[in-house]
Amino acid sequence: MVVIIWGYAIGLLATIAACSVMANSKHGGRNLWWLVGALSCALVGLLLIVSRSHLPLFFGFVLANLVIFISTALLHQSIAAILESSLRYIKLSVLLALALFFSSLYFTYVVPNVGACIMVRTAAVLLQVIASIVVLFRQKQPALRDPIRAVISVLLIFSALQVFRLAAAIVWAPLPDPLHPHPVQAFFMLFTYILALGGGFSVIWLALCAKRNDLHLMATTDDLSGLLNRRAFLEVLEREFQTDERRQRQMALLLIDLDHFKSINDEHGHQMGDEVIRRVGQLLWVNTREMDAVARYGGEEFVMLLRGTGLHQAESIAERLRTQIEAMAGLPEPVRVTASIGIAMKTPDDTVADILKRSDEALYVSKRTGRNRISTHYAYAEY
Repeated sequence: MVVIIWGYAIGLLATIAACSVMANSKHGGRNLWWLVGALSCALVGLLLIVSRSHLPLFFGFVLANLVIFISTALLHQSIAAILESSLRYIKLSVLLALALFFSSLYFTYVVPNVGACIMVRTAAVLLQVIASIVVLFRQKQPALRDPIRAVISVLLIFSALQVFRLAAAIVWAPLPDPLHPHPVQAFFMLFTYILALGGGFSVIWLALCAKRNDLHLMATTDDLSGLLNRRAFLEVLEREFQTDERRQRQMALLLIDLDHFKSINDEHGHQMGDEVIRRVGQLLWVNTREMDAVARYGGEEFVMLLRGTGLHQAESIAERLRTQIEAMAGLPEPVRVTASIGIAMKTPDDTVADILKRSDEALYVSKRTGRNRISTHYAYAEY
């Protein structure tokens, strides 16, 4: 038992040190200080438990139970912060902490019962862990799928162990001495400590993956519109051409340019121009299917890749976008936004440069013939 406890304490110290270094690092995982707090509380709780024979009952039972619960509450906050989830369940954590504190006082001083103290603490920890699992299950971020699954797996196993511990506390009376080498007690302590460290490591992995995803989004996203930037879109288009060589699917490219955008900046200021870019970007994003891609191509130009789309469908989509941009509400009365759109269909021998050139030529036709309209480059349009 002593070896298990000391091994766990050393593991906690090493993990706390590693988390602290990463939290202070410029490129470290975000919100790791919550995890540092959780691991620190777990270490304090461990020290209080193993020292309870030398401490007053308040510290050895009441405070130890509370600190252990707080460690799970801070772990939950770490997970929620990393995932930027609105489900923090702070009120639940506070209510569970108060219920645990007063019940621990009751079963320590009024009706002394070690088993009841353990059962109440286990139930509170279990409910807090379930709240963390709910937060993880509600996440829909493909880039974080693997680390989220890892954290969920550890927490589910930990929850199952807590349920088993509740049942065991009813069947077998818990021993007041945590260092007693009883097989059941040793089993719970060993696997609880392994899962606690595993949970810490999996949350670290989640934080690092979230940070990497943030950096990737910063490198590929246009700050103003929230869409892909030009470089990221060209990479998507290049990959699409490479993978499409075998499938020969239909594909359309829409080049969208806001008409007389310079006059909006000149007459109403650049803040209004930025607002127009944001609004149009949002409109295009809402109208983009999951299989497609849309980007701010530069200045007031946007580009949309429509996979598996024929000519007539592409023209219908372009006309709908043009109409929605023209009818865009919420801008000051004098500001009127329209867009010219050029459409190009992928042909069998196309390159990325070819389809971009043809869409640009089609856009030029829309501009030259009066703006606020769509034009199609009909080269191989029957394909």
